[in-house]
Amino acid sequence: MANASNTVLNSLKKIYYFNFSGQAEFHKNLNQLLGYFPNNIGLYQQAFLHNSISKNVDGLKAKNNNERLEYLGDAVWDLVIAELLFKKYPFQGEGFLTEMRSKSVSRKKLSEIAFDMGLQEHLKFDNSIRKNHAAVRGIAGNALEALIGAIYLDKGYKFTKKFIQKKIVGIHLDFDELKNKVENFKSLLNQYAQKEKKELEFKVLNNTEEKKIKTYIIGVILDGEQIARGRGKSKKVAEQLASEKSCEILKLV
Repeated sequence: MANASNTVLNSLKKIYYFNFSGQAEFHKNLNQLLGYFPNNIGLYQQAFLHNSISKNVDGLKAKNNNERLEYLGDAVWDLVIAELLFKKYPFQGEGFLTEMRSKSVSRKKLSEIAFDMGLQEHLKFDNSIRKNHAAVRGIAGNALEALIGAIYLDKGYKFTKKFIQKKIVGIHLDFDELKNKVENFKSLLNQYAQKEKKELEFKVLNNTEEKKIKTYIIGVILDGEQIARGRGKSKKVAEQLASEKSCEILKLV
């Protein structure tokens, strides 16, 4: 009886949102994008709201944009990707899995996925940013994380994981393609340093060993200033992760 009542209630909600809510177009597009009808539509509206149009709302900046949802979605996305990689590659080591996860959750990859999904069509941000294509791509990538955060709050982890598996991985994110794609961020960073005549150094910041397992923290030092760091079970992995972060900061990727 309860299930029948919920079905009727959801049907009435759809009729209202699609025809009488004043934002029928958004609700229809969202339903098409997600493949389901949300319980809490407000979360999804907030997921597309950039802080550039909420900065003038006194006392509401933290609540009236997608930054908090982005923070949550980042953690959920990272966990789901880590779990999927762990199960897909049962015989690969920590270094391989770490590098694959790093590629999958990078700013560049998130922006690519967001644009492939068409999230840029739903973004709400200040018009002064619109001509800055790099900024818009970054905003779209952040909105993807915020959307994942909204789905998690609305539907829970199990549902969110299924959504990522069915709607993103395999369609917009191909692990095997990433595996075969060699991205030597350290080499890219070296090329940048040579071109700009800057001194580049990879410095071991910390080296610990616990239960015979070593962990390295490597810092990227450019002209005497540390710009990023990476952690790994080998110097090579730590250097690659630190190099990737540096390339993102320097906008080389």
